[in-house]
Amino acid sequence: MSDETGMLAQENHGGSSPAVSIVIINWNKSALTLDCLRSIAEEHTRSVPYVVIVVDNGSAADEIEILKQGCADKPVNLILLRHNRSFGEANNIGVEAASTKYVLLVNNDVTFTQSHLETLLRALQSGFRAGAVGPRFVYPDGRLQEAGGYVRPDGRTVQHGKDDSPNALIAGPGLHIVDYCSAACLLLRRDVFLSVGGFDPLFEPAYYEDVDLCIRLRSIGLFTYYCGDATVIHEEGATSREIWNNEQLGNVVTESHRRFLLRWGKYLRERMEAEVEPTSFTGIDWQPGAVPTDAEQTVHIRGEGLVQDTPLWRTILRIAATLNVSFHVVIVADEVCSRSRIYSFGKQLGLKVHDFTLRRFCVDVLNDKTTWVACLTDKAGSLNLSVTGPLKHEVDKLINGLTPFK
Repeated sequence: MSDETGMLAQENHGGSSPAVSIVIINWNKSALTLDCLRSIAEEHTRSVPYVVIVVDNGSAADEIEILKQGCADKPVNLILLRHNRSFGEANNIGVEAASTKYVLLVNNDVTFTQSHLETLLRALQSGFRAGAVGPRFVYPDGRLQEAGGYVRPDGRTVQHGKDDSPNALIAGPGLHIVDYCSAACLLLRRDVFLSVGGFDPLFEPAYYEDVDLCIRLRSIGLFTYYCGDATVIHEEGATSREIWNNEQLGNVVTESHRRFLLRWGKYLRERMEAEVEPTSFTGIDWQPGAVPTDAEQTVHIRGEGLVQDTPLWRTILRIAATLNVSFHVVIVADEVCSRSRIYSFGKQLGLKVHDFTLRRFCVDVLNDKTTWVACLTDKAGSLNLSVTGPLKHEVDKLINGLTPFK
């Protein structure tokens, strides 16, 4: 991830090369995030070299200042986004910014306990075909919150042991295969996370993205494990309660459940009667972004707003896939997005965009030596394209006649 995102890089924990990147998302809860960082810095992670990546998801200015000051003396890589990019997308950005073999996704309302990271890492390394590992979640008062999760045939999720439900079977020590573990604390190999596309934007703004991820892992032959030997304290819902009231939250969950059931409903129903596996997920050939060195063979495509599943951005991706045959493409939006997002939308549309860079728009990217394709919509919603720069003639020939997506 380039400095376009506002990353403030600092030194890593300890003298060893980090093995794990701990990714934490902050949105207007900087004090809570700093509490989480303090729990990480205490004795609980000393045996595992790690680095912390905090992605601020478009917080207010005063919250960003609190976060900056609190992180100033801590080994933290801070990524500042101007806009809220949802839980899943912010995590994708954080994981893509990492360079370690393993990534631990952690909510900022989680408190670490003794040897938690070491225990999860050992479980992921030793578990048979382990794709992800989650801990035992407890409430601040010590009550069990989750010991792994399961998905019913109707797509509804069951957090094992929650609300005093029977939990003796797997809530104790050891490793247990489950359908999913909450992404409030989830350890994975970074390359595996990226190869299945990270969190799918289909489930924005929130909910079911972690369940969907774990089933996609299962579709490539990997299991999700609950590790009863590792425990974290989870306040649960500290941020979501600030975003939505109960009715709004219910609507968000209902819509994400509907989308989840459309994708996995057949598998969930059939597995109750027979030994079936989820439809195999076609892996993504994930490639890191690179700053183009040959300006003469680079085309910038500028779209307004954020990269979303809209006719404008679907058309931009069609243009990018077309130009990719001859040029390196730089996709420029009002806020940087994850490469996983581009891969996901491209896959959905049957488009392949591989040789590309992502940039956040700022005035210093404008110059006469750069070829630009500007994609804008007018008040009536019609798409307007304009090409400027040294490669205008070649680009016009390639994209002339392309049909905009509806």
